[in-house]
Amino acid sequence: MKFSGLFIVFLILAGMLPIYSQAQTKKGYKVEEFTHKELKKWETFGLGAIEGNHGQTVMHETTGSLGYMLVSPETYGESVIVSYEVMTLNPATVLVIEMAAHNSENFDLEFDANYDGNVKYLFKNINMYMFAFHNAAHKKNGPFVRKYPEPGNKPLIEAKKNVLEVGKYHDVEIGMEEGKIWFNVDGKRIFKVKDEDYHKGGKVILRIRGTGHELASCIIKNVKIYSKD
Repeated sequence: MKFSGLFIVFLILAGMLPIYSQAQTKKGYKVEEFTHKELKKWETFGLGAIEGNHGQTVMHETTGSLGYMLVSPETYGESVIVSYEVMTLNPATVLVIEMAAHNSENFDLEFDANYDGNVKYLFKNINMYMFAFHNAAHKKNGPFVRKYPEPGNKPLIEAKKNVLEVGKYHDVEIGMEEGKIWFNVDGKRIFKVKDEDYHKGGKVILRIRGTGHELASCIIKNVKIYSKD
């Protein structure tokens, strides 16, 4: 079946055809897709669990948690894109993705044997970019990215308002390409920034953290990592 250009635009606006993200059409990248079975192979830290649910993955903290996270088995280079669909299950859930996370010269990542998932350890011991979003519970204006070790708690860039809603799936894409860093939600560019002295590689971390007395919980699916050799 063939469609004219104007008719295709109409179908997209009507929600009958998907808007493909930059990652899905990015040339020169290889793609890895992570089902729940593959995500269970990722290393975990902190108190929490991942559970399969109708082809999706429920990710949640348990009592006493200081943060719960999944660490990718692979180490990636300076050009990598992470995309997934995520639904937060309560307002207190803060979503975090760490990119280019490493603490060795070969961009690998090792943790102390007794690491309990707390974020201060990451700030002091890991080189990384930390993307935080759905973070209204932390009294932040909107999604942001910080670079560690420097400039640390000062964001490289920060959006003016939060863009994710509780109980609704959002398509999130985070990309790094030779120092160009961006964050997209539902096909819309939220921010883009250039880091001249950028991290050259590392692992990907999916992290959640609750606020106050609430534990974080979310559902994720269609996790993909695009990378260049």
